[in-house]
Amino acid sequence: MNRIADELPRLAAEGRLYPSVIISGGTADDRLDLAFGIGRALLCEKEPVVRPCGECGHCRRIARGCCLTPVTRADAVSQDPAKRKCRHCGKNYLEHVHPDFIVLSRQPKPNQLRALEPVIRKERVREAVHAVQMSPYEARGQVVVVTEAQTLHHEAPDILLKTLEEPVGTTPRHFLLLAASAQELLPTLRSRSLTVYLGAGDGDVADDKKTAQLVAYWRKRPGEDAFALWVAGLADRLLDIGGKDLDDVRARRGWNRAARAAAEAAGALDDRGDRAAALALATDLLDAHRLRERYIQPRRIIEGLAARRLGRQRPETAFESSVNVLMGPP
Repeated sequence: MNRIADELPRLAAEGRLYPSVIISGGTADDRLDLAFGIGRALLCEKEPVVRPCGECGHCRRIARGCCLTPVTRADAVSQDPAKRKCRHCGKNYLEHVHPDFIVLSRQPKPNQLRALEPVIRKERVREAVHAVQMSPYEARGQVVVVTEAQTLHHEAPDILLKTLEEPVGTTPRHFLLLAASAQELLPTLRSRSLTVYLGAGDGDVADDKKTAQLVAYWRKRPGEDAFALWVAGLADRLLDIGGKDLDDVRARRGWNRAARAAAEAAGALDDRGDRAAALALATDLLDAHRLRERYIQPRRIIEGLAARRLGRQRPETAFESSVNVLMGPP
C-alpha cells in the first residue's frame, strides 16, 4: 500500500471519494482488500469519524466471501435464501453479501467450477447498472466493484460510461474498477476515474537473475555484421523474462517485466546513445500490448522494436514510441 491508497477509506468515510476509482497494481488480494475496505467506509451506518466501525450490519456483511460468484440484488433478497447457495464456498448469499455492495467478476463456465469465462459478460454489467439506478435497498448508497476490469466485455464500458457521466439522483454511488494495470482499461474509463496505483505486484517484477543475464548479454553486443543474430538472442531473453503473460492479448504484466528489465539494462550501459536507445526500447515495450492485440506474435514485436531502436543507424535522442509510428496516434 502507499499513502494515497491509505487515504481512500478516509475520503470514503467523509463522503469525498470520487465516484469512479481505478485501483491498479499490487496483487489481486491487495486490490480486493482495499475495495472491500472502501465499501465498508462508504456504507457504514456510524458517524464519519468512526467509519468503518466493523460492527454494524453493513460492515459485517461487506466481507471477503467467494469472489468467484457474481451476485445480483435478486440473489441477495431472495424469498427462499436456503436455495441460493454459492456453488463454490457453499455459503448462503446472505451470509457474505450486502445487496447494495455489488461485485462483478467472471463467472464459472457451465459444469466447470474451477474454469472461468474469459470475460465479464455485458449482461452482468447491465444488471448492476440497472440496480444502481434504483434506490438503495438498505444502505445510504451503493457500491459496484469490478474485480478484473480488464476482462470486461468490449461493449461493457459503454454501458458503464452512461452511468458515470449521468448519475441518477443524489444517492452516493461509487464504482471501484480493479486491474493489474490501469493501462489495460479503455481511455474513456481512465479519463472519468481517479486512478490509484498500489505498487508493483508479484507478477510485475522481473526475476533479478534473468535481468542480470540480460545486462551481461547486452554488454557483449557485436558489430553490425552479427546484429541480426544478436537481436534474436536479445528477444529470447526478453521473452523469457516476460513469460507466458506475453501470449495473452489482454495482459500487460509480461510487457511490464520486459520493459523493467530493458530499463535496468540501459542503466548498465556506458555509451550515452546506447542508453538512450535502450530506454526508448523499454518505453516501446510498455506500449507493445497494443501490437499484441492485433495478434502479432511477441517475438516478432520484440525483434522489430529492438531492430528499430538499437540499430546503429538510429537517432540517438529519439524517445517517441515506435509503436505510435507503426500504428498511428492512439
